[in-house]
Amino acid sequence: MSVGNPFVKSSIERSVQDLPALPSVVMRILKETESPTACAVTIERMLSADQALASKVLRVVNSAYYGLSGQVVSLSQAIVILGMQQVRNLVLSVSAYSAIKPRTPRQQETMKIFWLHSFGTAAATQFIAQRKRFSNQDAETAFVGGLLHDIGRLFLFSNFTQTYDQVLRFAEQKQITVESAELRLLGISHGEVGAQMAEYWKLPKPLVRMIGDHEDPTEDNIDPMLYALNIADWITKDLYFDPEKIETTSPSDFVMNWLNFTPEEVDLLKEDTAEKIEEAQQVFGLLAA
Repeated sequence: MSVGNPFVKSSIERSVQDLPALPSVVMRILKETESPTACAVTIERMLSADQALASKVLRVVNSAYYGLSGQVVSLSQAIVILGMQQVRNLVLSVSAYSAIKPRTPRQQETMKIFWLHSFGTAAATQFIAQRKRFSNQDAETAFVGGLLHDIGRLFLFSNFTQTYDQVLRFAEQKQITVESAELRLLGISHGEVGAQMAEYWKLPKPLVRMIGDHEDPTEDNIDPMLYALNIADWITKDLYFDPEKIETTSPSDFVMNWLNFTPEEVDLLKEDTAEKIEEAQQVFGLLAA
């Protein structure tokens, strides 16, 4: 049920349109990597044109998260080791998060929590994709969906901080999910906001869909990438919502039936994801530098 304040909703939607565009190099890399004849040399040349972005990508690639600490000295090496799609995912994610500037120490800390949650979710989607034998393309899309799925929540917190604080307090007081509180008070969910951002940036349609629907996949249209993201998001949500204070929902039965993991396999997924989140701690410091 969407009620909300029409003025707040329209203010949010206008603010999305005021976002800075993604750097032109990012759009060129996205277009190039969607081509069946994509060339690693071309990607390297495009990325080299933006030294700030290139250096951030290299710093992240050399983090513990990718298990390559200090081993990668050039963009060409990064592309060879990780592959064009992984480098493209990093470029896209770094640029999208860079478009949202934290203005206070609290927002900076919140940005770190969102990064950890996002990298944890991306890792969990990758683990699920491997177990469920996704195609390489679907696995890559699911991974970047994990990295960007909550971009709308970060946008709301950074640009409408006081309003979003009210949403969180309302969720806690009423013992409802934050997503329900968003619809009640704002008239729009963070997933919808994120999808609008992704559309504004002209990101691929599967990504727009995953960002928009990650909290509430449907049973009538089985979507493995979306189901994987929904489960991965749930596994890592306690990073920023204390489950003893704020209600969170588990994936629907049909999503868990699709996953078809034993309780032990779910526990292992949680353990593996927790390890990747620990390794991602270093990534935020590298990006914030």
